[in-house]
Amino acid sequence: MGSSTCGAGWHAYATWLVTDGVPIDLVQRVMGHEQASTTLNRYTHTPDEYAARVLAAFDSSAASLLPPAGETPSESTLDGDGEEL
Repeated sequence: MGSSTCGAGWHAYATWLVTDGVPIDLVQRVMGHEQASTTLNRYTHTPDEYAARVLAAFDSSAASLLPPAGETPSESTLDGDGEEL
């Protein structure tokens, strides 16, 4: 195996770990780096679909905070005149 293939493997491995949610301090130790910034700046790369995954996570998180469609606000979210706060 050539050195460029090995190097590409380390980059892919670090990227896979980070995008799969492994904490960066653990990835840093696995990779043998003194600084987490080395791992992030030199060894990880954002996959093309990652932005869509992040947006989907935010969309689903925000949606879970909203009341179900058609549900009226509870009295605790209304001020004295029936208006929402």
